[in-house]
Amino acid sequence: MSNRTLIHTLAGNVLCICWALTGYSQGFENLENLAKKAKVEADGADHPVTNVNDGDFATRWNAKNDDVDTWIQFRWETAQKINRVHVTEFRSRLRGHTIEYGDSHKQVEELVMTPADANASSNHPGNQKDPVKVPDHVLTFKTVETTVLRYHMTKTVDASSEPSLWEIEIFYDQKSDATALVRPAGLLTKTWAELKTEN
Repeated sequence: MSNRTLIHTLAGNVLCICWALTGYSQGFENLENLAKKAKVEADGADHPVTNVNDGDFATRWNAKNDDVDTWIQFRWETAQKINRVHVTEFRSRLRGHTIEYGDSHKQVEELVMTPADANASSNHPGNQKDPVKVPDHVLTFKTVETTVLRYHMTKTVDASSEPSLWEIEIFYDQKSDATALVRPAGLLTKTWAELKTEN
C-alpha cells in the first residue's frame, strides 16, 4: 500500500489530508496482466524496476539521469502469448518506443501505437505527473509466443528527459488475435480520478 500526503497552510494552521492508495490496475477486459508474473529487469534505474509490474499506480520506475534510450525486459519461466502492452507514464516524456521479443530482441510485427507518434502530452496537461486517463500508450501487435518481452524506449522529449513510468501491463487478447475489431473511442481508458477511488 502506498501513502500520499497533501499539506495545506491555512491562516497559520497546518491542515494535513492523508489518504491511502491501494494497489489497483486498469486491466483490460478481465484479461490476466501477464506482467505481474514476470521477472523484470531494466537497462538502468533510479527507482526500482519492480515498480512497473507491481499492479500499483502509486509507485513508479525512473531511468537513470539522462538515459533516454533504455529498456525494461520481462521474462517468464514458460512461453506466453502476447499481443498488447499498456504503458502509463509519470509526466509525458516518451516520444518513441517499440516492443521486442525473444533473446535476439526481434521487433514485433504489425505494431500499432496509440497515440501513433508516442506523444501523450495531451494526457498530461501542464506537464502534470498524473495522466488524465490511463493508459497513456496502447501498443498492439501480431501475437508472439515468447519467454522474453522487451519494452524499448527509443526517444524522449530531450536529452535530459529520462523516461519515468507508473506501470506497464501486458496482455494476450484472443479476440483481437482472431479478428480485427474496431473498438469505441474511450473503451480502453479510465480517468485517473476513477482509478484512485476504486478499491
